[in-house]
Amino acid sequence: MSIGFKIKKLREEVNLSQENLAVQLGITQSELSKIENGRAKKIDVFFMAKVCDFFKKDFDHFTGKKSVNKEVVSYTIQTSLAIIIKELKKIIDENQKKDEIIKFLKSKK
Repeated sequence: MSIGFKIKKLREEVNLSQENLAVQLGITQSELSKIENGRAKKIDVFFMAKVCDFFKKDFDHFTGKKSVNKEVVSYTIQTSLAIIIKELKKIIDENQKKDEIIKFLKSKK
């Protein structure tokens, strides 16, 4: 069963229209329709974090995979943002190092 179909099934279980769920998830009804019908080329991780949070399901529910450990991992927007911030800090650090090397090389001219 596809991720989109699972979203559709959960939506129908709580008697929400596509339009109402789309508003709750911050996307258009058209985008949600594509996801539910398997026509979306990619499903954004931030969108899936919202879906997991909205339906109170972990990501494994949508992928069909079981967690290796017994702890339930909550894929929230805050978790996703923490990962993004960590990656951005790495990029900034790398760029600062490159800038220092460039300055050093320029000073040797």
